[in-house]
Amino acid sequence: MSWRQLGLTLARMEMGASERSSRGERCYRITVRGELTQPFVDPLERVYVESSGDESILRCEVVDQAKLQAVLSWLYAHGVEILSVTPAPETVTQ
Repeated sequence: MSWRQLGLTLARMEMGASERSSRGERCYRITVRGELTQPFVDPLERVYVESSGDESILRCEVVDQAKLQAVLSWLYAHGVEILSVTPAPETVTQ
């Protein structure tokens, strides 16, 4: 996914996403290539990993687009290939 595609995806999600947690945060599902562990993403706060072989799904709650972009930038800076970003239908529970 290119940065341009990611920007367009984020814009569509901002316009159409209405799922919010009880704390007013939006829930997102980020699918990445490779198997990630929870300790790897712990610095991101409120991001939880579900790994299944060659892909991992990150579920996260963010307060605004700036936080989502920070999460995506952190993943990119650490060499993680982002496959998709979509609004999640439910809140994150841990």
